Amino acid sequence: MLLPLTHDDPIQVARFRLLSRLGHGGMGTVYLARTAGGRTVALKTMHASIATDPAARTRFHLETDAARIIGGHHGATVVDADPHAETPWLATEYVLGPPLDDAVALCGPLPEASVRALGAALAGALTQLHASDVVHRDLKPSNVMVTAYGPKIIDFGIARAAGDEHLTRTGSAAGTPAFMSPEQATGQEQTPAGDVFALAGVLVFAATGHGPFGTGQAADLLYRVRYSDPDLTGLPASLTPILGRCLAKNASERPTTHELASRLHDGRGHFADHLTAPLLTDIGRRATEVWQHPPRRLPAPTDHTAETAPSAPVVPRRKLLATGAGGVLGTAVIGTGLWKWLGSDGTGGNGKADTAAPSTTPAPPKGDWLWRLPVRTSKALVPPVPQTLTGYVVIVDDNGLRVIDVEEGGVGIPVTSNAAPHQCVTDGGFMLYTCEPPSAAAGPLRIRAVDIISQSLSPEPVEFKEFNGGLPGTQMLCASADVVYLAAGQGSRSGTGIGFDTAQNWFLLAVDRHTAKVVWRQELPERPATSRRLHFLAARVTGDHLVLLQETPAGKVVLSVRDSLTGKLRWEQPLPVSAPDDVRGMLEVDPVNVYPPAGPLRALNLSDGKEEWRLGGAGARRTGPPAVLSIVVHAVEEGKGLLAVSALNGEPMWREKDGRVTDADLRRPPLPGLEFTCYHSRSRGGLHSVSNGTGKAGRTSRTPAGRFFPFRGSPARIIALHEDSVAGYELR
Repeated sequence: MLLPLTHDDPIQVARFRLLSRLGHGGMGTVYLARTAGGRTVALKTMHASIATDPAARTRFHLETDAARIIGGHHGATVVDADPHAETPWLATEYVLGPPLDDAVALCGPLPEASVRALGAALAGALTQLHASDVVHRDLKPSNVMVTAYGPKIIDFGIARAAGDEHLTRTGSAAGTPAFMSPEQATGQEQTPAGDVFALAGVLVFAATGHGPFGTGQAADLLYRVRYSDPDLTGLPASLTPILGRCLAKNASERPTTHELASRLHDGRGHFADHLTAPLLTDIGRRATEVWQHPPRRLPAPTDHTAETAPSAPVVPRRKLLATGAGGVLGTAVIGTGLWKWLGSDGTGGNGKADTAAPSTTPAPPKGDWLWRLPVRTSKALVPPVPQTLTGYVVIVDDNGLRVIDVEEGGVGIPVTSNAAPHQCVTDGGFMLYTCEPPSAAAGPLRIRAVDIISQSLSPEPVEFKEFNGGLPGTQMLCASADVVYLAAGQGSRSGTGIGFDTAQNWFLLAVDRHTAKVVWRQELPERPATSRRLHFLAARVTGDHLVLLQETPAGKVVLSVRDSLTGKLRWEQPLPVSAPDDVRGMLEVDPVNVYPPAGPLRALNLSDGKEEWRLGGAGARRTGPPAVLSIVVHAVEEGKGLLAVSALNGEPMWREKDGRVTDADLRRPPLPGLEFTCYHSRSRGGLHSVSNGTGKAGRTSRTPAGRFFPFRGSPARIIALHEDSVAGYELR
């Protein structure tokens, strides 16, 4: 649960801005926090009063080390930490899934298949931990996070090296009484066998909804752990023998983690295949909730107001995505670091513009928009596609770059830039980068940074003299944690088309954000001199994969994946596209797969391009381009309406109820939100919404023709780009 910050919580810890509280205990507080680049973390701090205790600091240091040992596969990846700070802190990835106790409370006891998969994965995690001579000592349901890709063990606050007695007083019991081993309950040394005992208790809880030794006072629980038989009521009969052995009072009689894993599960299939639909739905909800939660801070008590710091953080609550070379560019969540050249000088305003269009602008056909602003696109080589995230949209047209408040439609942050729409990109957070054209037809490539927090331009752009910034085909693509990707050329501009020439040399570049140096370059093929399109139609970066939609010199479209660290091509496949503009900006990826915007609905593995799944067989209906939200893939079926399938295995999850939609727009992806998903249907009057999960028809909004983009923040909106305006609609 996301709780508001208190009046005396810090605004920022190191490079992390605090958004809300995740938990609070005797040792410290855990916050939801985010970097300026948009990376979301769980940040744990130690109470100042405890930080003066050398033993407590040592425990915190060991917790950090243990979290690093277990790594990101079985635990929460350590993003950064400073156990030596005045107030020690640890930042880990924010795990997208519920703790096991919440999962059981929401969905009830898990079926046997789920328990077996969960137990085998947790046994594997403990095997890795024990191989480094570390024992967890506090394994319990609240310390097991359930994600779609497997469970993760968190909270190593009392973990320590096996045999290390320095941090535990003889005869004391550290841990959670309901799940600790008999030897731990008597203050003896905790060995890996003790973690096996605790794991069995966790699995009994998962399968039955109750722990093996009940509830009550700590003294009663410790007595039962030491002397009573475990309560296995409700446990599937096939699990009783193996979990019973794990709960043996004598540690030497318990199986090893390796044996336990092999007895529980054969390792076949994806972890999510063994989870229930309600649990998968909750995982998906949590994956999007974190981006919708507005930061809140409780006011100071009235009798202490004068003594406290300001009650609200200085950081804006919203983030943005900038226009790039397509509809979904620049959306990767990234880590820390600003451009080396970014300064704090500059000017900016925060005035709201009148949301009404000028009286000279002819009104488009009547629509149910909440707000509308005019756009001019006479000079655009690429349409000015609005990009959205958590409060603003950015539009670039003939009038320049505007950052628009998505709720009210006012110009929230005026920014001056002469860049074209395809020469702007965001880092997914508060930083926007633009290619600034030279004053003449030729000049060095110049990249300027826009800081949305301070609402200012960097004082001086960085120049790359070996590339001609005057070439209109220069294209910003996307950004990762440390790198910005773009296409840049050498040579002179021709007088036709976009200005390509066979004498030019073009490259795909990766530029380090910290050093402003070119990390790698890969040569691009020549473009026809009369080409009206850029090299790339869409780009996304996720992890070490750079995913690209690229137009070939012959006018075909290929989907390719490169190593984002080296630029080397991993694989590429042609797409059945008759007109490249039909798939501009349509590129859906998740951490595992890419979902092509043309051809059958399918998932291709990012690592090797192999098909993970495909919807239906030879007789399957045609679908439009997909849209992915968390672990659900949405698409519109020809003649039927909306379809939702699992991103994990391609199995249908639900369909639109009436199933008689004959004129849905199959050229554009649907617009998924948390509660409703919309798509354009002429017979339904415009934007037709469908309730997620049930498939029941919802509200329909009247709209002129255009392109539509989902905004999944709070409040939920659909951003539409019409012929001469950009508008906001309710997503419901």
